[in-house]
Amino acid sequence: MCVTRGLLTRGQQFRRGMSSRETNSRDGMEERKISVESTCSSLSVTTATDSPSKLVNTANRVQKTSTISAKESDMLQKVKYIVPKLTSHMHKGQCGRIAVFGGCVLYTGAPYFAAISALKCGADLVHVFCEKGAGSVIKGYSPELIVHPVLDTEYGIEEIDQWLPRLHAVVLGPGLGRNQSMLGRISLIMDKAKALKIPIVLDADGLWHLATNPAMLKGYTQAVITPNAMEFSRLVKSVLNRDVAPSVSPDPKLVEELAQALGNLTVIHKGATDLISNGKFTEDCSAGGSPRRCGGQGDLLAGSLATFLHWASMAEECPDPGPEVVAAWGAARLARGCAEQAYTQCGRSATTTDMIGVIHAEFSRLYESETFL
Repeated sequence: MCVTRGLLTRGQQFRRGMSSRETNSRDGMEERKISVESTCSSLSVTTATDSPSKLVNTANRVQKTSTISAKESDMLQKVKYIVPKLTSHMHKGQCGRIAVFGGCVLYTGAPYFAAISALKCGADLVHVFCEKGAGSVIKGYSPELIVHPVLDTEYGIEEIDQWLPRLHAVVLGPGLGRNQSMLGRISLIMDKAKALKIPIVLDADGLWHLATNPAMLKGYTQAVITPNAMEFSRLVKSVLNRDVAPSVSPDPKLVEELAQALGNLTVIHKGATDLISNGKFTEDCSAGGSPRRCGGQGDLLAGSLATFLHWASMAEECPDPGPEVVAAWGAARLARGCAEQAYTQCGRSATTTDMIGVIHAEFSRLYESETFL
């Protein structure tokens, strides 16, 4: 009951002879109390997967309008299956040791966004291997990251060789730059990661290098590439020898065809609806998202994807459409949800920093049910 009963003035409630005016006043008070009670008597309940934007006000009642499809509900359950349950018996590093390879003097934000997103998504330890000139800047962004400013040094590969076998997943590309000397080094790192069967996320400038040499990743099914419309168009030209105009809503068959031509690695085409395909299974993710197109959102996706890839690879039995596609869908849904929440709060001024700030809330809403024991 939402009403607190009012108190009459002392003496009035015990007065034996009330005037007709006092009686009418009391009756009016009772009518007003009944009106308030009827207004406040209904409650609404939201579920873990309801978007904050799905609340509507109808006839003084707050009701939820759920638009989640059966297909999305099924994918959410598959992602929840791969999210590890946190227990007091786990040791540091068990939920993920991730590395981001990228970062030069000009681009220090991209590797930071990818790395901190991997960490906030749930990885335990995140390394950043960057060029020497970017190291101190990235270190200054956060004390949570382990920064190795060795990517362009002569002893860099030796240090990478020491760390690579300890890693669970790697992200190649954010803030990498496009000079040819770096292309050779990234190709070498990629070969070493493939030899160790480490899941790879290729994004940003890493995709530019892939377009110049598609063979460098072809056939490695533990890899996920994350092209936007322009990067996808460039890859289609390079791999399929076909001119396709950049589009935020491409033909799903074309995404599937590119994945097949690259040896059934997984492709996430980022757009109005994210399309995910390994050439055998194709999924879409359309929930969430926002019209805001600030830089860095792809880095959030790439970093969180690396964490999901590790979890999927460690799952005892990952259901169809397989670990890479399930991980890709989970990361895409999280990134789109963060974009939606940040845009709801900040509108046109929303930035990737705002989106990273709501990773916890959005992850909990989508995936956190019963993941702590």
